[in-house]
Amino acid sequence: MFKLPGQHAQPAAHLKPQRVHRTRKSCITRAAEDGVEGLELGLAPAKPRSPVGQMVTYYLKMEPHLFKDALDEQFRRLKDEKDEAERLAKQQQEEQKEKQVQDKGKASSGEVVLYQRMQEVRSSEQRATVEDLMYASVLEKFMNLKVEMMPRMDSIVENQTNLKTLTEGIHSKEALELVREHVLGVMGPASMAYSNTMIKMAKLQAAQVYAASIMFGYFVRRVDKRFQLERQLGLRDDEQKDAVARLERMFNTADEEQQDRPATPSSPSSPSTSGASESSAGQSSGGSQGEGAGLGQGKKKESPLRKYIESFDQATLADMTRQVSQEGAALVDVQTTALFGNLRELQSQMQNAVGQDATSIEDLMQKVQDAVARDAVESLNITVGTQRRAVLEAIAFGTFLRDVESYVDGEYQLLTPAHSSPSKGGPGRGPMRPPLTGV
Repeated sequence: MFKLPGQHAQPAAHLKPQRVHRTRKSCITRAAEDGVEGLELGLAPAKPRSPVGQMVTYYLKMEPHLFKDALDEQFRRLKDEKDEAERLAKQQQEEQKEKQVQDKGKASSGEVVLYQRMQEVRSSEQRATVEDLMYASVLEKFMNLKVEMMPRMDSIVENQTNLKTLTEGIHSKEALELVREHVLGVMGPASMAYSNTMIKMAKLQAAQVYAASIMFGYFVRRVDKRFQLERQLGLRDDEQKDAVARLERMFNTADEEQQDRPATPSSPSSPSTSGASESSAGQSSGGSQGEGAGLGQGKKKESPLRKYIESFDQATLADMTRQVSQEGAALVDVQTTALFGNLRELQSQMQNAVGQDATSIEDLMQKVQDAVARDAVESLNITVGTQRRAVLEAIAFGTFLRDVESYVDGEYQLLTPAHSSPSKGGPGRGPMRPPLTGV
């Protein structure tokens, strides 16, 4: 069966219903209501690594009306620096070739190594700055929606926000259907519980679900952009066929009604007409109810976007599910680590707790639940509503990350292509195809 990226994450384990004691409120400021000024929105806990990142984050918090101009100015500066560095590197290579010819092929290895090292340091600093600017751009999109972000996930976490803003305010109608499927899939049995039901889960599990949801949002945005573009250009053959079929059904229905209509209408006072009218009304009402019942009980119509994804061949699917840039991949790790802590340490902790002797997935999940129950691993106590809100935030983060990535590469060409392996397929692999922008 076809699965979307992010749907491999295990659902929340160790569902534990209990009375909710709100002894600790969310550690971030409540979001400002529409039209209310002076209240600060809570931003993500990740800290910028570069001085430029600190500067634009300050603008975002304290002077939001200046943020966009400051951001674009820094991107332009980085673009100019990159162009100058590439020009100097090309000039240096030409000088080295000339020197090798003059010295009869003997190159000064010390100078070459030193110059290469300097270039690596500059590239590393520039990449860190680009990542900080991209991260601030993602945070700005949450602020524009007046949505405060999750704090660091420690112990009991409670966060309330308008989930409608995290869904309808971000995704298209077609993408929303896949988002609902993803939320139900990763939350497992907890998705059917009351929003104030407490659940206890390993912090590693929560981190894996969050990271997988970021990648899901990233993938859905790429695919949805391509889908909407093809639809606007009239390249969707299946939709054209559906439209023709609907028109044919409409004309056929009109013809049948015209044939069934009596030639001479009866008097309104005629009993037979009254009975027929009541019968017709009853049939119409019954038909409507039957149709509604059928929609609820019968097989749900498959999402157009899912059908579009399932039409991809293996190479196209592998290309669409990979991350495009190294900066984008780094920001997934930055956000997840800021919320849940060092993932390597959490993985090592879990491995020590469950061991290496699991014989099946079911056995492994049981061992994980046992480890959580006896507090052998770091765990979280959160409400079902908070977990649902965290998953939707992660999907939105991935969606915004893709938008920012497309903008930065299209306007400034500052991104580093993600590593790829042509010999293997799958997410994150496959041949790289310039440009990085587009879908």
